[in-house]
Amino acid sequence: MNKGLRILVLEDVSADVELIDHELTRRGFCFHSKRVETKDDFIHEIDFNPPDIILSDHGLPSFDGFSALAIAKEKCPDTPFIFVTGSMGEEVAIDSLRSGATDYVLKARLPNLGPAVQRALRLAEERDRRKQAERELRASEERFRLLVEGVEDYAIFMLNPLGRVMIWNTGAERIYGHSVHEIVGRKFNRFYPPEDRRQGKPELALAAAVTVGRFQHEGWQVRKDGSRYWAIGGITAMRDEKGKLSGFSVITRDISQRKEAEDEIRRLNAELEQRVEKRTAELQEAYREMEAFSYSVSHDLRSPLIHISGFAELLMADAGPILDEKSKRYLQTIVKSTQRMGRMIDDLLAFSRTSRVEMHKVRVSMSELVKSVQADLQPEMRDRIVTWAIHDLPDVRGDPFLLRQVVFNLVANALKYTRKRKDAHIEIGSTAGGEETVFFIRDNGVGFDMEYAGKLFGVFQRLHSASEFEGTGIGLANVRSIIKRHGGRTWAEAAVEGGATFYFSLPHATKTSNDPGSPHPAGRE
Repeated sequence: MNKGLRILVLEDVSADVELIDHELTRRGFCFHSKRVETKDDFIHEIDFNPPDIILSDHGLPSFDGFSALAIAKEKCPDTPFIFVTGSMGEEVAIDSLRSGATDYVLKARLPNLGPAVQRALRLAEERDRRKQAERELRASEERFRLLVEGVEDYAIFMLNPLGRVMIWNTGAERIYGHSVHEIVGRKFNRFYPPEDRRQGKPELALAAAVTVGRFQHEGWQVRKDGSRYWAIGGITAMRDEKGKLSGFSVITRDISQRKEAEDEIRRLNAELEQRVEKRTAELQEAYREMEAFSYSVSHDLRSPLIHISGFAELLMADAGPILDEKSKRYLQTIVKSTQRMGRMIDDLLAFSRTSRVEMHKVRVSMSELVKSVQADLQPEMRDRIVTWAIHDLPDVRGDPFLLRQVVFNLVANALKYTRKRKDAHIEIGSTAGGEETVFFIRDNGVGFDMEYAGKLFGVFQRLHSASEFEGTGIGLANVRSIIKRHGGRTWAEAAVEGGATFYFSLPHATKTSNDPGSPHPAGRE
């Protein structure tokens, strides 16, 4: 139902206007009507009080209805105009509709006026919606045109169904070099290299776009001056509301610099692979030399040490009675030193093997591994009070033999450096981080000065004298080497006479198809 309609009535008989108002009121219209008789009044109302609908008699004494219709079509072409007249022949009625009248109603059939007004208003509303949609479409097309014209990094152009250029943006002109006047109407295959044109690639690209809707392409394109650039883009088939092919949209971008960068990366990768192969060969040669060195250490150096130690003991046995105490201490020092040198050689060989041995990663129970190490170190705890605090430890993925060496060295260190404590405390636990699990072994032993912590994990590096605590300084170097091979980290915290805590991290365990069904028991190897 329409509310508050402004109705302009061109009528010289006031009684007829009353009948019109009565009929519209009876039909439920809410309106305000204004009756005029003259041309000047009619024009004034249109100009200053535009109506929503015009009802006009056909013949007035001083003003003709067709003249009023012509004025209305000029001044307010979208306002419905209905003739309401006493009589109108068929030809006159047809002429009125041809002239732009919305409808006509005979006064003798005034009940038809309500439906005629409703139809006229519906038509006007639909016309307004259509015009609004057309305005929005034109605005959208203009925005699209401005957007396309403003894009300079991409060539954007439109083709007709035959593959000829119809629309050409600024980016296309910049990339290809053709002005819009030079290229419009030309076939787009000119952008392809001659070898591609001979193979029919432009036509195949359009055919593929028609078949699947869009065709992606990457390859060489040709500029106006004949130079080539590496292009990437797509061709999209466009269709009208009936599905008929109306043309193609093409978007292309010059990625020559990216192409050159990718080629350079491939060249560098190839060069890097060659360097890696060369470096691998050098490392393999170094490993062979290391093995030869290890053999030399194991055999060539150990033999003189055995001789020194053996003959020193023989000298002690044969000449002992005639030697003074000072000479005997000298011989004992020689024997002890050769024995310590032997242990250093053994540890050095073990360290060398640790860095070269092939790893076999499986799921390992750290709890079981700690229990096994405790059992092996029972002799170190004889006649001592050692309090253990061992938390639940998660399983990890790693080489059980190598990880056992890590735990053994760290627990053995904790036992060694708590030897002076009447009640030794050793705590073993773990914390879970983002991508790793951190294990710690904490003791209440003699600790060390953190100023020298950087020397802890080096080969032959010791923070305590050999006379105070035995050792060769290889154990912690082994720990760091093994954990590093597992992708983890090692560090320590301590205070002088305040105990020490050693940490190592391992990546979170992930079950794989090669893992056994249960954790490795980590028993003695």
